[in-house]
Amino acid sequence: MNDAQPEGFDRLLRGAIDVHVHGRPDISAALPLRGDDVAVARLAQAYGMSGWVLKSHLWATMDRARAVRDHTEDFQVYGSITLNPPVGGLEPSVVELAAAHGARVVFLPTWGNAADVERDGYIAMLLRRVSPSFAEYHDRTAIALLDPSGALTGRARAVIDACHALGLALATGHASLAESRAVAAYCADIGQRLLVTHPLHYTRDPAELRDFGDMGAFLEFANAPLVHPDGHLTIRDVHEALTAVGPDRAILSTDVFSRWVPPEPECLRMFVEQLAYLGWADEQIAMMVSANPREFLGVTA
Repeated sequence: MNDAQPEGFDRLLRGAIDVHVHGRPDISAALPLRGDDVAVARLAQAYGMSGWVLKSHLWATMDRARAVRDHTEDFQVYGSITLNPPVGGLEPSVVELAAAHGARVVFLPTWGNAADVERDGYIAMLLRRVSPSFAEYHDRTAIALLDPSGALTGRARAVIDACHALGLALATGHASLAESRAVAAYCADIGQRLLVTHPLHYTRDPAELRDFGDMGAFLEFANAPLVHPDGHLTIRDVHEALTAVGPDRAILSTDVFSRWVPPEPECLRMFVEQLAYLGWADEQIAMMVSANPREFLGVTA
């Protein structure tokens, strides 16, 4: 830290792991983020953080994670794969190959999820800007996690089974509320570690949020919707949701990838400082940014 930073500036992020970091670039090289991967990782170290998970909506990130680790010291970067159409969708073989290549986290489909296609999600809008043929591809390759009866598809179960067999962490991506509930129930049955991503995109009902925690899932609360010009959430919405869920089942992350926001470590610092202002204790914040991410990832360091 330099002299411009107040004493204890990094106290709430010491040992933190951000489980949702979009590297540079993600969607397109024409949509640059704030700083390259190595520079931002070094900044995160200066903020007291221990590591993060690199995520991409398009490609596996294991090689990028390894490259960042090679250029930083004592900073852990975990690779991941998102099961969108470019990697084949719900394919257990892809999960197995990703694990063999060093993946730690598997994200279920994001923009490729049929529910996200139906609502014409934000990422799809960005992808249409860079791919003239994307709209047809998007509609044609939409991936559903549930069959017409409302049960998990066999492919979805096979992917979850592969994650469990390989000790990988699983996240719900842009699954609908019904899909996330079905995934959480199946994961609870087999003992699979699960993170429900973006739960506030689909519900703010405290009972529904608590149900996920009761099934053993972690719930992710990201800073991205709080800093986006079209964001629909405020820090007090997150505060109320955390009050309903409790810090023992919550994970705080960033998920930012835009030019108008600060780099990820500063976004995470802003996030936790605001929660501290609203009354969350240091030990509760440490649980949500450090202990719970480690438990989700299945790591100790």
